[in-house]
Amino acid sequence: MEGSLAAALVVTGLFAGLAYGLGMVSRGGALGGLLVGTAIYASLGPAGFAVLAFFVVGGSALTRAGYGRKEESGAAEARGGRRGARNAAANCGVAVACALLAALTGDETLAAAFVASLGAAFADTSESEVGGLARRTPRLITTLRKVPPGTDGAVSLPGTLAGVVAAGLTALLGLALGLVDGPGATLLVACASFLGTVADSLVGALAPRLGNEITNVLCTLVAALLTLLLS
Repeated sequence: MEGSLAAALVVTGLFAGLAYGLGMVSRGGALGGLLVGTAIYASLGPAGFAVLAFFVVGGSALTRAGYGRKEESGAAEARGGRRGARNAAANCGVAVACALLAALTGDETLAAAFVASLGAAFADTSESEVGGLARRTPRLITTLRKVPPGTDGAVSLPGTLAGVVAAGLTALLGLALGLVDGPGATLLVACASFLGTVADSLVGALAPRLGNEITNVLCTLVAALLTLLLS
């Protein structure tokens, strides 16, 4: 399951350079992605890196979709949608920890938790980006009152459905790549990933001062812990 460090550096370096060249990440994001990707590839091999790449490419594509409309409504990502180093750490820090522990212990449950954490990150991004394009005004998850797009803790039906799809696709990819063992575990990973986004929205609504990075960490952490506890 493990990949060599040299291969990890080469593959991840090429991917980070391409992502920067395509405007998906900033310079800091490319460096952060290089560190994250190298750790994941060295720990879980090409399969782990493929799940990471799925999140990065899918999330970037959704961020760019209808970017002008999102800017007008205030729901667009800063820096033209380029992800930075802090974003890489917030979304992938838990995944890196799970990957390293999986490599050290050989515990397959940790590999599934790795997939769940990235599934939660992708689902959260999907909810935000698709929700930002929704014509209907989003509602705060705690009170269901209408709030402006981009408000912490805001949810919408299109965004929620997008999150469910993203969580499911990530879990299925983990199954196809051998990181998730069987249909039951795949369903658990998908559900844990989505529930991570619910936790993200609740924390965002109840404690908006925490900031986006901290809620992203909590989102991925909840998904990973649920997978570990319920497996």
